[in-house]
Amino acid sequence: MPVRHEGRGVTIREAFFGTLREVVRQRDVASLVVLAVLLYGIYYPAPYAHQRAREVPMAVVDLEDSALTRRLVATLDASDGAAVVAQPDSLAQGQQLLKARKVEAVLLIPRGVTRAALRGEGPRIALWIDGVYLVRAKSIGAALQSALAGIFADLSGPYLGGHGVAAPLIVTQRFNPGGGYANYIFPAVTPVILQQTLLFGTAVLLAFRRRSGRAALADARDLAGTWAALTTLSVLAALFYFGWFFAFQSLPQQADVALRVAIALAMGGATAAFALAVGSLFRRSETALLILMPTTLTAFFLSGATWPRAAMPDWVAFIGALLPATHGARALLLADQMGAPTAVVLPVLGQLLLLGAAYLIVALVIGRRA
Repeated sequence: MPVRHEGRGVTIREAFFGTLREVVRQRDVASLVVLAVLLYGIYYPAPYAHQRAREVPMAVVDLEDSALTRRLVATLDASDGAAVVAQPDSLAQGQQLLKARKVEAVLLIPRGVTRAALRGEGPRIALWIDGVYLVRAKSIGAALQSALAGIFADLSGPYLGGHGVAAPLIVTQRFNPGGGYANYIFPAVTPVILQQTLLFGTAVLLAFRRRSGRAALADARDLAGTWAALTTLSVLAALFYFGWFFAFQSLPQQADVALRVAIALAMGGATAAFALAVGSLFRRSETALLILMPTTLTAFFLSGATWPRAAMPDWVAFIGALLPATHGARALLLADQMGAPTAVVLPVLGQLLLLGAAYLIVALVIGRRA
């Protein structure tokens, strides 16, 4: 039976507990707001558990077959990033292996490589890579670069003195020392997961209310109680991610508990207000999901996780600034991943509070018109 809390006369407390009962009793809403959050936390980072691609299969076509090139092949095979699984006699055979997906890269070592290296001309080799999986392609490129740098430095050093080979460059990543992909992607995508799942669930919830013959948001008290209930669910989900899921995935965590709670509260309130404002626009749950689900990838790109927001066109950055996930991701990465002090994070939390207040006003206006 649907939960009844009619708009006029309903108190904030009644709206709060009524919304929680609706979430629990409505299977579609619960699957989006509760179950999807748990499943995303478990299964999303699973493919990145190894952090980096290892032993990516490749083929090497060695036309010179000298001591130097054999050493290069052995060094590649011994590296963590690549594994030489085939040594075909011709480039055509190697490309056939690549097309058949038996290898993910083909390295061609032509004749004259040793002679060119002794002359200081550098290696004249060619590499074909399957670019479908960028992380795996990068692993092969890094393994080849490392092998070439070591071998040709040893070979040309005695002949060229200190002029032919640059000093080795050691790169240490300050905020992601292990260079792991999960360490980068999961904290950045977490606010997007929390925002989108709550958005979908809220749109379905409000559509259910309309279908039951009630106003989605009858008045300010109904809005306040509904917002408080959704904020509670969002904050609990955020704390579950920031705490248990991040620890379970061994992700770097530098923020103290109080700052994490503050981020969860600010982000949860803004996300709930955003979900109510946007969800109020749809009368049917099917229409809402059909339109909103494709926006998840866009929200991730707009958050600045894959491309710096400072490098975006102003109008694109402005659209991204309208999403709570954008500010939530920035606050979380600053505090938990980069170890920024509280004073640096507070302005971002202030932006979340302002955004939440603005969306509550929008939701109230839309609710009254409806």
